[in-house]
Amino acid sequence: MSLYRTLLLVGLLGWAVLIFDTGWAQVARALGEVTVDDLVAQALADNLELHATQAEVGAAQGRLQQAGLRPNPVLELGVQHNVAGPDNNLTASVTLPLDLNGRQAGRLGVASGELEMKRAQVAERARRLRAEVRLKAGELLAAQRNLRLTEELLQINQQALGLLQSRVSRGAAPPLEANLLRVEVNRLDASRHLRASQVEVQALYLKTLLGLGPDAPLRLQGDLRTPPVLLERDAGLAQALAQALATRPDLLMAQAEVAMAEAAVRKEQAEGRWDASVNVGYMRQDAGYDLRGLTARGGTQPIQDVFHYVGAGVAITLPVRQQNQGNIAAALASVTAAQRRLTLVTLTIRQEVTAAFTQYDASQHALDIYTHGVHEVARQNLAVVRQAYELGRWSLLDLIAEQRRYLDIATGYTESLKQVYDAVLEIERTVGTPAR
Repeated sequence: MSLYRTLLLVGLLGWAVLIFDTGWAQVARALGEVTVDDLVAQALADNLELHATQAEVGAAQGRLQQAGLRPNPVLELGVQHNVAGPDNNLTASVTLPLDLNGRQAGRLGVASGELEMKRAQVAERARRLRAEVRLKAGELLAAQRNLRLTEELLQINQQALGLLQSRVSRGAAPPLEANLLRVEVNRLDASRHLRASQVEVQALYLKTLLGLGPDAPLRLQGDLRTPPVLLERDAGLAQALAQALATRPDLLMAQAEVAMAEAAVRKEQAEGRWDASVNVGYMRQDAGYDLRGLTARGGTQPIQDVFHYVGAGVAITLPVRQQNQGNIAAALASVTAAQRRLTLVTLTIRQEVTAAFTQYDASQHALDIYTHGVHEVARQNLAVVRQAYELGRWSLLDLIAEQRRYLDIATGYTESLKQVYDAVLEIERTVGTPAR
């Protein structure tokens, strides 16, 4: 009976190692928890800053519509009355600006560039938001994994302590073994509280990105095992660079800024050229003298008559004193600045993508070593120590020490998984689309 209980104690200690990687996923699915992709979708749908950026696109569309409209005609009405006589005039004229020499095309170019910039800003904000959510979700997954491991080990050790105390009360085991195991239980309990607080803090960070209150429920499903980057490094890097340089929103935004600056130059040059407007007018003149004349029948009548005039004209703006030189120079300087920013963004993208693949290679290689050369070996060591304890060759203190080493290695394994997760996320962020 004593041997049976000893084996049961050791078996319970080893059960925690096996259940961690096999049972939790089924429990999580039963709880109906949300996935990382669900959180990303919710953030893209509810993030207030992203909504504000999207509203700016609507404003830019309105300015583009306004830029394509021609200037309105001007209607002028006038009345003149001679206070010293019976004369009075009524005038009406319409002036139509012609908007010549590419003025409309210049306005449209600037407005179109602004619209493309705003759209690229929305895509860039969405790219960064996806990366932020996935990063915080990875930190939460890592904290949850360490918490689950600690809770399961604590539960198994508590059950083992109950069995060992029962043996001590019957004199089948020395009290020292129960005290040693009690210290381990208390240590795991303290560690559990610390890891639970880490989970709560990481969840709060994630809720902020999702626009949720601190009391909103959030249960995240999944783990840190990310799919590998399937392409070979050289081919994958070349393809990723080509894709990033073709689709990265911040690069598209810099290109749109250059296009808008160049359009502004054309607009300012058009404003410095001559322009014209045409006008047509009508005048009704009622004029006479303060005298009376004779009629054909010998009577008298006022000397007064009504005259009608119709006219047309052209007004030309002559660029003699200034041709908008100052604004043109400012626009040209803006083009230079935008082009240099585009060069910087292009260089930054190349460096970021290359660094992301380098980070992935290193972290994946380290994970492979940790998985087969550290984590699996630690499992085997724990099994060997457990067998030695069963045979009475090693003490409970040796088993507890090996369990502590395994717990440290298991949390280190979580960190190694997190590094690969972050590396894949960095590839996705730098390329601009999921690298899966």
